[in-house]
Amino acid sequence: MKVFITGIEGFAGHHLALDLLGKGEEVFGSFFAEETMGDLKKKCTLFRCDIRNQDEIAGILKEVKPEQVYHLAAQSSGAYSFKDSKSTFEINVMGTLNLLENILKYSPEAKTLVISSCEVYGVCEGSDLPTKEEKIFYPVSPYGTSKAAQDLLAYQYWRSFGLFIIRVRPFPHTGPGQNPVFVLPNFAKQIAEIERGEKEPVIEVGNLEVRRDFTDVRDIVKAYQLALTKGEPGEAYNICSGKTITIGETLKILLSFTKKEIAIKQDLSRMRPSDISVLAGDGTKFSRKTNWSPQIPFTQTLRDLLDWWREKYSS
Repeated sequence: MKVFITGIEGFAGHHLALDLLGKGEEVFGSFFAEETMGDLKKKCTLFRCDIRNQDEIAGILKEVKPEQVYHLAAQSSGAYSFKDSKSTFEINVMGTLNLLENILKYSPEAKTLVISSCEVYGVCEGSDLPTKEEKIFYPVSPYGTSKAAQDLLAYQYWRSFGLFIIRVRPFPHTGPGQNPVFVLPNFAKQIAEIERGEKEPVIEVGNLEVRRDFTDVRDIVKAYQLALTKGEPGEAYNICSGKTITIGETLKILLSFTKKEIAIKQDLSRMRPSDISVLAGDGTKFSRKTNWSPQIPFTQTLRDLLDWWREKYSS
């Protein structure tokens, strides 16, 4: 099967491509930054593409005519979106619009998965927890707002034009290879640097009190494939573990994997202007439809994440 992944060089895109290749699929991908491509260069057909450029994405779809499309290309950092909201909207909203317009023109029979985000829901309290798909959108960051617009665009192109589009709203996920702009790989990177003597034995942190529903990225990409093959077009599905943990608790687990004595110091520059105290998902709708559930224990995810950074510095 011809499978096209936008943002194939990204964290989840890379893991998804490797999983699909292992199943014998013919994988095509668009990338913006080449430095993270690594082992995909010889295994996939790749196109350098800025999805903000409609002509570039049109050229790829005219050539490939994919049977499946996974749309992962995004500015995916909520924290960074406060620093550059303009590019966040250009990539996440206009990039999605460019993609859907050209799927409509050149691959209207393709099955398309649009990766939205749990951050579309915004602040959830009381009866909104754990959060179900019916929750009204009240995003509190430029990233969340851009993903809400993307989510609605995907729904509209299914409703208006009959494209086979499924939306998923993943809750936070992590694992080997994640960019240290995100909190858990940032902790792991700092620990690895301290172990090598490249950093003072102090970890700088932001808000440790927020609670998050984490899943391993290797489970997440399996969920994406099930969503596209077993989900209903027009529908949206939460993908989550159904369990929450504070960021402070995750740091304690990571620190338990090292013999170094490491202090913790709060860095105010790591605090967001507005934050969501709890992200807790209800994945019942998706699990009933696909029978999916996370398989990798979270402590193993954290150990693998730290070992990945250790190996990166030793190579």
